[in-house]
Amino acid sequence: MDSKFLEFWGNYLLAAAKGQKQLEDLNEWMRQGFSGFEELTAMFKKFYGFEQTPPKEESDSTQSWQNAAADFRNSFNAYWNLMGMVPKEEYQALEQQYAALQKKVADQEETINVLRSLLAEEGTYQGEAVKVLQDLVNKQAEAFETLMKGITSAAEEDEG
Repeated sequence: MDSKFLEFWGNYLLAAAKGQKQLEDLNEWMRQGFSGFEELTAMFKKFYGFEQTPPKEESDSTQSWQNAAADFRNSFNAYWNLMGMVPKEEYQALEQQYAALQKKVADQEETINVLRSLLAEEGTYQGEAVKVLQDLVNKQAEAFETLMKGITSAAEEDEG
């Protein structure tokens, strides 16, 4: 975390003790691209070194501002992460994912239970089909074994 963020954040937390409104203002200020709240913008300029810099080219100034804003956002997220908190949007996305997965699991469990009951039923077409198929496999295995015994005994007779 950069020291400018910590200094800014420390001063902001001292000021935040004055009321919840400031936290709401901070969120709105960040959503508006670090503009709209002059007190916060002034504090940001002070701690990120934009007060003293003489006006340069527009693109350099804009790029520096965007870099400082990105650093601030990254440090802000890192700070909340250290506190064990996640952004509301991330939490809501995970909550929706979790609900969708719960529904998918419930649907799959229902399908598995239906398929298991169909396989277990005797006298039904599915149950009979499985039984017939198993009997066919067993008969083919016996026929193959008989064939192999016949080939083996024919080969032994030819040699002897």
